[in-house]
Amino acid sequence: MAQVKIGLEIHGYLKIENKSKLFCDCMIDPEAEPNTNICPVCTAQPGSKPKLPNKEAMDKILRIALMLNCKINKRLLFQRKHYSWPDLPSGYQRTISGSYSNPVGVEGNFDSIGISDIHLEEDPAKWDPISGKVDYNRSGFPLVEIVTEPDFTSSEQVRLWLKKLITTLSYVNAIDPKAGIKSDVNVSIGPGFQRVEVKNVNSFSAIVKTIEHEIIRQEKEIKEGKEIKQQTRAYDDETETTKFMRSKESAQDYMFIPEPDLPVIEINEEEIKKVESELPEKPSEKIKKYIKLGIPQDDAHILSSDLLLAELFEDITKEINPTLTAKWLRRELLRVLNYNKKGVEDFTADKKHIIDLLKLIQDKKITDATGQELIEKLVVEDFDVLNYVKENNLTAVSDKSELEKYCKEAIAENEAAVLDFKSGKEEALNFLMGKVMQKSRGKATPKEVQELLRKLI
Repeated sequence: MAQVKIGLEIHGYLKIENKSKLFCDCMIDPEAEPNTNICPVCTAQPGSKPKLPNKEAMDKILRIALMLNCKINKRLLFQRKHYSWPDLPSGYQRTISGSYSNPVGVEGNFDSIGISDIHLEEDPAKWDPISGKVDYNRSGFPLVEIVTEPDFTSSEQVRLWLKKLITTLSYVNAIDPKAGIKSDVNVSIGPGFQRVEVKNVNSFSAIVKTIEHEIIRQEKEIKEGKEIKQQTRAYDDETETTKFMRSKESAQDYMFIPEPDLPVIEINEEEIKKVESELPEKPSEKIKKYIKLGIPQDDAHILSSDLLLAELFEDITKEINPTLTAKWLRRELLRVLNYNKKGVEDFTADKKHIIDLLKLIQDKKITDATGQELIEKLVVEDFDVLNYVKENNLTAVSDKSELEKYCKEAIAENEAAVLDFKSGKEEALNFLMGKVMQKSRGKATPKEVQELLRKLI
């Protein structure tokens, strides 16, 4: 297989709480009826001028750049990127990129992949080339573009990296998860490494398939003695192949010029340091910290995949053993939330009550089975765990004499099962354990029951 270089130009919709577009006050609502959230600015009507860029969008782009370890440029300039398509009524896109621009962030590095630049730009309208219809609701949505160096060498590496990227950006609530991401995918193979760009690939799976197809296609052409030329292609979801669109454009083709209707944006060092101080600990840092606590690697990755879950874990471990906490949050809480079609953000029980629950389990005052029932109940409604256990007599049977009594009764009442166990049928012991658990109303600890039955038999 030839040497491969892969780079990404990732576009994501910024998650804007004030729901305003980048240069006007029109509402961001992807579900709105076509052409209902528009104004003279986002439809480029003659004489209209853009407002100053949405402050929240500027804050989010700064957080993204810092989370990806970029250097921040302190002087930002919007430019006009010219091209003639129906989705751009003005004939240009406003963007902090191009020939004369300083991107928001440069020279970054995330998970061993270089970040060339991070910038902010406006989304074009939605154009259907088949019907010819254009919906300008989307025109002016704030977009982040993250441009990587061509440091990837395989589709699998890209897939895993993108998952980590989305998790990391979720920590600063930067990208709208419902809108998803799209990416231009650049694939080059040696020895010539001519850049082939595949435009607007709109899902993780499609990005992976695009890379795999392009590697095979380019290798085949080289074997046939053909020259790989710099070009732009499109990905076809139905055939899972790419198709030639045009020769690759250069920056000159877009005729970048500074946007005369917008001022230079200055960012001072004090503002950068303030944003930096407010950033959460990164998922990669949390994973290392959790593994040092003795948490299995898989559990550490799951716990760090959601900031709310990570914060819940860290708060609980101030009072409860980390390994026990990880086990119950990762396996039991997430299981019950998933069953009830809820996310961690929907878990509204008082933190004290789940700490009380795990403390009862840790001190062996309730069985795991009782703990599972209680966590199922906590996901549906909050309640005082300690009072509930007391009022419903759910405390585990810890009296050895009482437990021995149940075991002796089970042995006496099930002679056939005892004989089967003595003859080597291990499953017979499970049957006897079930009988003891029935007698204790599920409040006996299975391990203790098993040990006691073996001893008595």
